[in-house]
Amino acid sequence: MHLRSRGSLEHGFGFHPTEVLSFLGQHFLAYSPFLFLALAWAVIASWRRVNQQFKVLFLMWFGLPVFLFYLLLSLNKAAAPNWDGLAFLGFGLLAIYFWWEKLEAGVTLRLGAIVAILVGLTMSVVALDTDLLRAAGYQLDRSDPSDRMRGWKSASRALEKMRIDLESKLGEKLFLIADARDRASEISFYLRDKRVEGPGHPPVYIPESQDMVNQFSFWPRYDEFVELKPGTPRPEGETYTEENGINPFVGRDALFIRSGEKNHVPHSIRAAFQSTEPVGTIEVQRHGKVLRTWQVFLCRNYRTLPL
Repeated sequence: MHLRSRGSLEHGFGFHPTEVLSFLGQHFLAYSPFLFLALAWAVIASWRRVNQQFKVLFLMWFGLPVFLFYLLLSLNKAAAPNWDGLAFLGFGLLAIYFWWEKLEAGVTLRLGAIVAILVGLTMSVVALDTDLLRAAGYQLDRSDPSDRMRGWKSASRALEKMRIDLESKLGEKLFLIADARDRASEISFYLRDKRVEGPGHPPVYIPESQDMVNQFSFWPRYDEFVELKPGTPRPEGETYTEENGINPFVGRDALFIRSGEKNHVPHSIRAAFQSTEPVGTIEVQRHGKVLRTWQVFLCRNYRTLPL
């Protein structure tokens, strides 16, 4: 499901050659132009030695299937350059093996390699800290690529403070649900008090679903039933009897976090709680630009959805 969504396959597979060019172009930017060119040259040139040297064969087939898979996927929609990162472990070693003797024999190639590495390092430093460009007087007209990495910590800390304040007001503990896996993961990482609800539980859940959508589907969820220990009284109002199970989240309240300023929650949240109401908005700005906006909803009295 995750690959289907990220690969834009919900509406079928199409043939878009420009997406392939975009896929390759992104690799030149992500890995630096000269280094990626040298790597591609080495991989293509090493193909002739696949049947002659086992090391070349091993490294080639360690990376080639992954790269070709995402290249094929990019016929429909360009894949992100980090998706096939696993392929470049083998390709990188193959490139080193290919260029090593040539670099030892040629001064010009060594100078070219130094330039390629310096260009790559410069691009990496600027990508990690775009404030260097601003310090040099260059203003980014387009979206700053590093914005995706920023603001998570401050937003998560603001959310944590909001939860603490609401818990003091309501007199009960609230569990957290985020609208997407990336938000749930980042919030979980930056929370000071992880406060997991049980062994193996993530600090932040995603909305319940019967589909296996991502890694959260394999971890304990708030909509799951657990076995009731023999002799333990069944909670009042709990009618579920299959396999003598109960849901410990029934009757509890939660905070639902979603991106953007939307005054409604998805159906899976609205149907699972007795009521939902917006209780706050978290906005993170940098250099006068909004990096991210989260809408927070208080969801009261959880009840399990029918199967």
